[in-house]
Parts: sequence; C-alpha cells; structure tokens
Amino acid sequence: MKHFSPAADNNKDHILQALLPYLSGDLSVLEIGSGSGQHALHLAQALPNLTWQPTDRGAGFPDLVDNIGAYGGDNISPPALLDLADDIWPVTRVDRIYSANVLHIVPEPLGERLLRNASKVLSERGFLMLYGPFKYGGNFTTPSNSEFDQWLKARNPESGVRDFEWVEHLASQTGLHLTADLAMPANNQLLIFGA
Repeated sequence: MKHFSPAADNNKDHILQALLPYLSGDLSVLEIGSGSGQHALHLAQALPNLTWQPTDRGAGFPDLVDNIGAYGGDNISPPALLDLADDIWPVTRVDRIYSANVLHIVPEPLGERLLRNASKVLSERGFLMLYGPFKYGGNFTTPSNSEFDQWLKARNPESGVRDFEWVEHLASQTGLHLTADLAMPANNQLLIFGA
C-alpha cells in the first residue's frame, strides 16, 4: 500500500466500534480527506451495507486511486477529487460524511466550508462524523496535543488543533446539532453531528 499510515492502522478498529451505531442499514458514505484510503478500506470491508465514496485532492490523490483499485471491494467507489475550496462536491445527497484528521490540517476558512457544504448534502437524519484532536475551552487535552499543534503551525501557520466550541458553533449555524463527543485513543475525539 502506498503511503501506509501506522497511526491509521492502529486506530482503525477503535474508530469502527465507535461508528457502528451510526452506520447500520444501507447507507452512502462520503469520506473527506481519505489520504491513503486505509479507513475507507477497513470500514467498507467490515460493513458491506455501506457504499463508500473516498475523496482527496492534491499530490496524494493518484496513490489513493491506486490503493483503492488494488485493495478495494465492490462497495467502495473509485476515488473522487474534492477540494474544500470548491463548493461543488462529487455528491449531491449522502447519508453519512466521515472526515478524519482534516480540520487541523486545513486553514479555518476551509474548515468552515467543510461544515457548511456538509450540511447541504447530508440527507435527512444524516450524520457528519469528525475524527481528530480538539481543544476545549481553549485548552489542549494533553501536552502531546499541544506539541502536535506547535508542529502543525511550524509547517503551516494556518493549521492547528481546533477548538471544539468553534466547530460546534459553526455546525449549529448550518443546522447540524451535536449528537456525541466520544473520547478516542491517541488523544483524539470523534464528534458526531446530526442533520
């Protein structure tokens, strides 16, 4: 597999277990920022009831295409390009949106667009599922997340661990409401917002 991520591999079963209550039934899933495709491959294989649409952009996209082509099953669609700077998404209606480790990478305006456009394409009773590290009340949950934030900002001053309250406020402005805030391994959270 190209650009295999040990962290994604370590956390995949924990993520699957946390998402199970939200992924029952025949559902379409749009993944934003699929990276190497490891989460798409694991979750779609474990849950054949899903139709999974991986997406990404940029230099890593050809590797995502190759990985899905080599290891994907019948319920994973060929990867589609999705640039958060573009308001046109590869789907017009979807039951679930999953995004792991994206909000702290992209600049805040693109994070806002993710939430705004997610609310436009989610079906009734749909869920937006965001995985990654977050701050609460402006405070990091662990020293390692503070160090990670410094590392991110050294690479790109516009990136960084986001405030939970900022994400929840943006979501509420688009009509999405917080359903769950789940503590995950490696100092991450899984935020579930309902349409």
